[in-house]
Amino acid sequence: MDHFVKLTTTLTNPRYSDEYKRQEVCKLATKLIEGADRVSLWRFSNDYEQIESLLAYDRNTLEFTNGTVYKQQDYQPYFDALLKQEVLNAPDARTHESTKCFNQNNFEPSNTYSLLDFILHTDFKPSGILCCTSVGKISQWTDNDVDTLKRIARVSSMYIK
Repeated sequence: MDHFVKLTTTLTNPRYSDEYKRQEVCKLATKLIEGADRVSLWRFSNDYEQIESLLAYDRNTLEFTNGTVYKQQDYQPYFDALLKQEVLNAPDARTHESTKCFNQNNFEPSNTYSLLDFILHTDFKPSGILCCTSVGKISQWTDNDVDTLKRIARVSSMYIK
């Protein structure tokens, strides 16, 4: 079965919990996007002043975590760029103007080098983020990686709560 048909079937199945659906989205992204060692789903606050992790999946440890919060005031360049562009492709995230603000509190402690994000939408408004990061190495995200991330995000946007 096609990966996106399977994902849609999972996301539309009322017997599956929201948590399980989030897990499936994150696992699919690690499978389809080369270099995506960690994938996470985030929710914007109503005023876009912060994002909260709904779920983060680490392909290397197979662990799920959640609950991290980042405030716009602390990561302004990132929030501004992502809300304006909808996609943020930062192969060298530690030096990228929009993402280097994460170096001390995130990238260095977690050994993250690359970031690829796309906005999730609800009713045509930004509601969250699907985020891929590369651990221990720089990943040169391709146009195909970006298109795949967009496709996963668009399928997921309607069902991720």
